[in-house]
Parts: sequence; C-alpha cells; structure tokens
Amino acid sequence: MNSVLVGVAGICFVAQLVMLYGRYIQDAPRISLVTGAGYALFWAYLAVTEFFELEFATVGLVVLLLILLPLTVVSVRRQRRDNRTRSA
Repeated sequence: MNSVLVGVAGICFVAQLVMLYGRYIQDAPRISLVTGAGYALFWAYLAVTEFFELEFATVGLVVLLLILLPLTVVSVRRQRRDNRTRSA
C-alpha cells in the first residue's frame, strides 16, 4: 500500500466533494455537477484500489478518465460560452 498516494487521493476526494457541494448550492449546470461527481468517484476509486492493492486499478482508472475528460471539455466550453453571453 502506498500510503502517500492513498492520503493524497483521500484529500482530493474530500476537496472534490466540498467543491461539488459549492457548485450545487450555486445552482451550477447539471453537466458541471456530473463532471464533479465523476472526479470525486475517480479519487475514491484511486484511494480504495491503492488501499487494498487491487491489480485491476489501472484499467478502471483509464476507463474513468476516458469518460471524464470529454465531460470536462464540454463543461469548460459551456462555461466559456456562458461567460461570453453574460459579458456581451
């Protein structure tokens, strides 16, 4: 067990949950909430697989990242579009 990696993943998981709650309170778009929840799931998955030293962790992390990265791109594009619309 890599205790440093488990600790970092645990801290990032908690931080992601706090950010997700903040976005929820501010009525963020659903895609932003889904993306934040996905990243929280990623950090939790990383912490659990490292804690229990599971061998299939790499495949699961790659699958999660392949799902989350397009969501992040869509979320960022929407945020930019909304910022342009508000400033105009």
